[in-house]
Amino acid sequence: MNINRKPIAAFVLSLIAGVTIIFTSSLWCLRLTTEWDMHWMDDVMHGWEEHMHTWSMGNFMYILGIIGIIFGVMVVVASIMPYLKPASHELWGALIIVFSVTSILSCMGGLGIGLILGVSGGALAIFWKPSEKHK
Repeated sequence: MNINRKPIAAFVLSLIAGVTIIFTSSLWCLRLTTEWDMHWMDDVMHGWEEHMHTWSMGNFMYILGIIGIIFGVMVVVASIMPYLKPASHELWGALIIVFSVTSILSCMGGLGIGLILGVSGGALAIFWKPSEKHK
């Protein structure tokens, strides 16, 4: 009889990683799409004050936030799949690691927390072996 038929630790760590990446990417979209006040640069830039009052990177930051949300959703989906189909745990573990690492491009990998948890959960999914107990 098989006990521990599902990679539960990998599932939990990767799921938390995906939710963290989604949450931080959402905050990234909300906070960084606004215009940043650059009045502190007036004293430094002297002749350039009229050009430096606002610095709008809204569209670029918004796109990065959306990409981070997509990576987070992919981590969540990839974390659920080894739980549902343990036979393909290596593939889904590798995908968890790939999407966790690529999320660093958008939201710094869930402020580093999502990145660390995603890589740890993906590694646990890759190296997971079902244990057997004989009666």
